[in-house]
Amino acid sequence: MAKEWIANHSGCQIRVANGWLSAAKLYIDGDCRDTNNDMFVSSHRPALSARITPANGEPFLVEVYVKALVTVKAKICVDGKQVGGDVF
Repeated sequence: MAKEWIANHSGCQIRVANGWLSAAKLYIDGDCRDTNNDMFVSSHRPALSARITPANGEPFLVEVYVKALVTVKAKICVDGKQVGGDVF
């Protein structure tokens, strides 16, 4: 079953999609910016990341942390601060 998390920052939509049989993907305004096919990831290191420079703002770094036990959880961070997703 696929899961999705969405956050907004500086006018950009950040979307993370993950499925059991497909790669985790990071989308910024609909464009896929990073993909992770790893079966196991550390919840202490970003599984996905992208540096974004919006047209009307300062550049920022998006990092997505993933944790999976019984269900998959994802935490979306911008410049080290959580802006969406699950808390863990």
